[in-house]
Amino acid sequence: MSSAPDELKLKISEIFASVQGEGRSAGADAVFLRLAMCNLRCDWCDTRYSWDFANFRYDDEVDELDISAVEAQLTATDSPPGSHLVITGGEPLLQQPALEALLARLDSELFVELETNGTLAPSEAIATRVNQFNVSPKLDNSKEPERRRLISSSLDALRRTDKAWLKLVVEGEQEHDEIETLVSRFDWPKERVLLMPQAAQRSVLERRAPQVQQLARSLGLGYSPRLHIERWGGRRGV
Repeated sequence: MSSAPDELKLKISEIFASVQGEGRSAGADAVFLRLAMCNLRCDWCDTRYSWDFANFRYDDEVDELDISAVEAQLTATDSPPGSHLVITGGEPLLQQPALEALLARLDSELFVELETNGTLAPSEAIATRVNQFNVSPKLDNSKEPERRRLISSSLDALRRTDKAWLKLVVEGEQEHDEIETLVSRFDWPKERVLLMPQAAQRSVLERRAPQVQQLARSLGLGYSPRLHIERWGGRRGV
């Protein structure tokens, strides 16, 4: 028997107001809803506290909240009018039934972004309600095997929504061929592909950004900044 919407719970890592620092909407005011749990274990992940419960205590890092409580917290955030809702993780699509219930309760005018690693296809309800998918399939630098990080059926489903942008986390020019192959293999429009430096600290970002910008130009792709790293470094909740 399926659960009623009010009985469903979301596993929440954190909720906070800030600025979208990455991707197509970089610079937009945003409320972030970070969901816990992930199906990948990327080597350089900067949000391990949302899923790595061998090294972080689940009870310290995760709140299991019913849908009405999540809605109340989102409404209570100190965010400017017109702010986007950015649903991130972890991997949000691991919690689709509860996420569907939340999305159904939100103002239809709210612009919703969903950030995903591209390994799971969204349900029809989520694909319809979300305004923008920020899809980040992982490269070899994640140290995840390709069979886990590149799922053709899921990436195809996301591309077919016509709402999805690829955001590839890149370390440098050595990934030129890998990026070119990935974009071609999944038939992704180049105008919807952004390269973003892999960096969790300001000093690393400053070193890698020029190289990644040049790589994006050479491939005819876009570039994504990391405004939150530029402004706050590796701080959480901003």
